[in-house]
Amino acid sequence: MTANHQLDLKSEIKSIQKKYKIIGREKELLLLLIALRAKKHIILEGSVGTGKTYLARALSHYSNANFYRVDGSEDVLSHVLVGYFDPPAVINKGYVEDSFIYGPLSLAMQNGGCLFINELNRIPEGTQNVLLSALDEHELIIPKLKTISANKKNGFITIATQNPSAHVGVSALGEALKDRFVWVEIDYQYEHEEIDIVKLNLDNELPHSNLIATIAVKIIDATRTHPDFRRGASVRGAIDLAQLAQAYEKQPSARFWQDSAIMALHSKVELTDGTDRNIREILIEIVNEIFENFQ
Repeated sequence: MTANHQLDLKSEIKSIQKKYKIIGREKELLLLLIALRAKKHIILEGSVGTGKTYLARALSHYSNANFYRVDGSEDVLSHVLVGYFDPPAVINKGYVEDSFIYGPLSLAMQNGGCLFINELNRIPEGTQNVLLSALDEHELIIPKLKTISANKKNGFITIATQNPSAHVGVSALGEALKDRFVWVEIDYQYEHEEIDIVKLNLDNELPHSNLIATIAVKIIDATRTHPDFRRGASVRGAIDLAQLAQAYEKQPSARFWQDSAIMALHSKVELTDGTDRNIREILIEIVNEIFENFQ
């Protein structure tokens, strides 16, 4: 890569960060921009709340691409991606284009743009197979209608996210499908970056906003390393926790932080199998340990 190319990429990264209010993520944005230049389909893998969806949408909008979203679940069958013939229309008109309701995969290929699949590894294996020819050969056969070739002028790209395989409710992607993607890991961010993200969501003209953001981030960071939690809280939890603290009429006490942490984080963490403790008492323990450092 030439020096000019490197400068161009750095400039693009700064532009994306500014336009979409992205804190940090220089390395990830660099890798994603390179993948887009190389016209590669991308899988973003990371825990819940690491910003995978936001990065994908920002990158799609930055490249002026149409954005077609699919949220993965066991209900996403092949016709949800490709489309289907509307029965009443078929009766009246037959198997013609006016009778066909296009799905997000068909639209992204025809019009050009980004097919975004949130949590790809929650989609049934049979549906995953529909993607193979579209991603590899850029063609999609719709029986009784036509074969769609991907729009070369506007481009066709697929960006998918997946949670780590250790998470409950996910299934392994087939080897053939994984082979069509390049892989980018999206991990939790540095503490100072997460504090800045939380502050973006606070009224920074109110007193103690920096202290509130710092305590909130330290609490959620502790949930990620606690041995009794299989999954800790994301920065979303820190934002909720900090906003609760800022809504309080006076400087929050340790007891207030305990109650707020239970409110904000109880639904955002998961216990390790076999632990004999409950979420409430673990969160109180974490808050007490963090709060002692700010006395």
